[in-house]
Formats: sequence, structure tokens, C-alpha cells
Amino acid sequence: MEFKIGKNALEKTLSSVVRIIPPKSTYTVLQNIILEAKEKTLSIEATDLDIFIKKVIAAEIKEGGKVLIPGKKILEITRESNAGEIGFKLEELNLEISAGNARFNIPSLDYQEFPEVPKFPQQKWFDIGIGDIHEMVDATIFMVAKDISRRPMNGVLIQLKENELKFVTTDGARLALNKREKKENPGELIVAPKLFDLISLENPEETIGVFSEERMMGLKFLDTTIIARLIEGPYPNYEGVIPKTFVGTCTIEKDILDGALKRVSLVSSPHIKNVKFDYSSAGIILSASSPDIGEAKEEIPCIYEGENLGIWYNAGYIIEILRHIDTSDIVMQLTSQSTASLLSPKGDENTLYLLMPLRIEGWE
Repeated sequence: MEFKIGKNALEKTLSSVVRIIPPKSTYTVLQNIILEAKEKTLSIEATDLDIFIKKVIAAEIKEGGKVLIPGKKILEITRESNAGEIGFKLEELNLEISAGNARFNIPSLDYQEFPEVPKFPQQKWFDIGIGDIHEMVDATIFMVAKDISRRPMNGVLIQLKENELKFVTTDGARLALNKREKKENPGELIVAPKLFDLISLENPEETIGVFSEERMMGLKFLDTTIIARLIEGPYPNYEGVIPKTFVGTCTIEKDILDGALKRVSLVSSPHIKNVKFDYSSAGIILSASSPDIGEAKEEIPCIYEGENLGIWYNAGYIIEILRHIDTSDIVMQLTSQSTASLLSPKGDENTLYLLMPLRIEGWE
């Protein structure tokens, strides 16, 4: 195997591919990537056993071949190179790399040690723009559960139902939902969040083809092919916990709420960031206290219609939601002191967040 390739193109591609390499693994072959030179292209493959990625880029091929080589080390060499073009030549199991005046000799492995790549799913499910999928992921992925004992909730639910494509995540205390109109065959699957790290936003107008079959999902876009093992369900019945009727509705400026919450929560418990919201037609009074730190209170304006209510929330959860909202105003829809509230960007019917209140003993 012998080929030359542009430094910038190689660095960009390697940077994307090596993201899937696990930081630690007893299966050391996963630290390696496949380089395959063929005709006028170089393909690069990597896996963590749950996700397989392959990217294809143009290269000047003198002799075809295939090699298994440490992925992060090749990226480091490429990144530090001061040459515009890098040459690779395989002699038995030794890969010679030439970059300007620098020369490297890197021992390689037999490429047959690389894990077997599953067959790409043949059933086309739907197409979606790269820009759209990034918006849906950004609006939801931060609520994926971290508790590994709740395996389905460690993933993102992708659901097509009643001509709507939905991305749903939940950690049990809150839930995020983002949807788009999509008239395709109904279905649902659960995928690992790390899958979406492999989709670059550089070409938001390009389309991703989504394929699925039992236990596998496939993505094809631009120069990239991804195969991902699905997370086994079932996913919690999220539709059953989204309230339909409300006793109060509050419209408030996002930045005002964000700033006030950050100030008041300075004296709240560092573990649960408990802040009380007292809603009335006069506005919202935010208050918090802790025996060791002190207490704080701040009144902020809003448009409120409904019953006067006092509800405790985890301020950190709300602040995190606000970071993922682009509109200047938000809407909070309330049910009771002890049941779920909804929070959504004003005027955006495609995004909603469900938030369970805190139960603080001894407080009304």
C-alpha cells in the first residue's frame, strides 16, 4: 500500500472518525482504525463495537492496500505536520509516514483483527436534513439519563407516528421532546447519544438517509456511512405523563428568568438547587434558603393567568433548559404544586420540556 493525501483533508476526516474510539477498553484493537487505499480514494473505519463509522476521501493512490493502525497517533502526526501533503507506504506490518522533512515508522496490526462490521440495514426509513437533525438533537440530548441501570433512558427515542418525527429524551425527573412533520412509515427505535457526535454540521443543507432493521440503524450522508446497534426497549410511555390541562400559564422573558435564577440559587442547596416559584398576577417571586448559607428573594415580571401557586423546582434544570431555547420569551404551563409543569419556547409548537417539581418537606 502506498498513497499521498492532503494534510487538511486527512486531519479533518481523522478528527471525525477517532471520536468513536473509546478512551479506555480492555479490547485494545478498538484503539486502531482501518486505512484502505483503493482506486482514487482512501477509506477510514473505526468502531467501539456499538457504532461503526466509515469515511471515504480522495487520495493519490500508487498502490492499493489495507492496514490497521493506531487512530489517535495517526491524527496527532497529521495534526502536527507542517507539510501540505502526507505520504504513506506500508512495508509488511510497518507503516512509513513522510510529512515534509519528518519521517515516522509506525508498527501496524493485521487488519483481519478488526471487528467484523455488521451488514448495513437495507430498509430505508426516512430522509432528514443535517441541519434539522442537529436542531432536534440539541433540543433534547442533554436530558438523556446518566443512570446506567435505566438502559432505554440512556438513549434517544426516535419515533415516527401520525406523520410526526419525534426525538424524545428523559432522565425520570424531566423530559424533552422535539418534533417535525414527516410523512413516512411509522416506527421507533432507541439510539446511543454518541451517534450524533459523528454528524458534522459543516453542510447543514445536505440530507441524511436513515435506514433501519431489527437491532440496527444505518446512516448515509456525504462521504460517511454509520452503522449503530440499537438500545433495547421498551422506552417509557412518555405520552402518558405529558399533561393536557393546566391551572396556570406564565409568559416570561427568558433572560430575566435566567439571571434571577442564577442569583437566587446561590443560596440554595448545592445538591438540588431548590428555588421556590410563587406565581401570581403581580409576577413571580423567586426565593431560596439554606441554613449554612442564608436566604435570597427576587421578584420578576411576567404575564400570568390562573391560580396563585407556589412550586419548588431544581433551578439547575431550568437554567439548563433555557440554554437550549432560542426565543426571547418562554411559556410555563402549571398543573399543581406536586405534578409536572411544561416549559416551551413562546411560539414554538415543536418543542416542549416537562419538569417535575421538588417536594420540600415543611414548606408550603
